Amino acid sequence: MRLKHIQTLMQAAELDKKGHLKKVMAMAWSPDSMRLAVVTTDRYILLYNDAGELKDRVPTKPAAKGGPRNFVVRALEFSPDSTKLAVAQSDNVVFVYKLGRSWTDKKTICNKFIQTS
Repeated sequence: MRLKHIQTLMQAAELDKKGHLKKVMAMAWSPDSMRLAVVTTDRYILLYNDAGELKDRVPTKPAAKGGPRNFVVRALEFSPDSTKLAVAQSDNVVFVYKLGRSWTDKKTICNKFIQTS
């Protein structure tokens, strides 16, 4: 496999609202190669198109409604049809977000799987 750098999507020194350095925690390409999902330490899922343009920014949720936001996202995975995104979090939950087929579709949580440790 040969990799080639085409463009930078995020600046290396980008800071969150509290002034902390944002680090990439997970990323995933959609099976149709039309979307790239990236999540950083600020717990937002950034959705890029195939040209590298930021198209949407989706906040993640804690496992318990109104619960503390001290979790980190551990993994991302697209569904085979590229319309859903599974988000595994350190607070022992996996949320499945419905993204839809177009960028204008509303992004919603369609499933929640609590994991026992």
